[in-house]
Amino acid sequence: MPETTETTTFARPAQEVFELVADFGNLADWDPMFDESMRLDEGPLDVGSRFKVKGSMAGQAIDLDMEVVEYNHPQRIVVEGTGDGLRTKEDISVVPTAEGCEVTYHSAFETDKPDMVDAATKPAFVAIGKRAINGMQEWIRG
Repeated sequence: MPETTETTTFARPAQEVFELVADFGNLADWDPMFDESMRLDEGPLDVGSRFKVKGSMAGQAIDLDMEVVEYNHPQRIVVEGTGDGLRTKEDISVVPTAEGCEVTYHSAFETDKPDMVDAATKPAFVAIGKRAINGMQEWIRG
């Protein structure tokens, strides 16, 4: 299963940053892999909140249904997605620091393709993770 972990810091309050990145309705605003992201339900964000995201990876269209499976406001959210033969797990944690906060973004995916295909995509997936964290930095820092 290809995985990537990226960390960045922000000179903004941890709770503020958490609320921005935990809402996967904002995913297309900071992850360049996605063109569309929307929340499918209403009310406070929590376990069971659902999202629809659309984008592309390696030239293939991606259409994922995502759901919050762990939610610990304002420190950690874990979202799992499925669709188009792809399963993904996104884990974001936000830790306060003296200057603001540190965000760690961990992403993993697997497909219904043979394991060797998943393994071959790991370098590209790591690059995608770097683009996502850079997009997060640009979006939050505005």
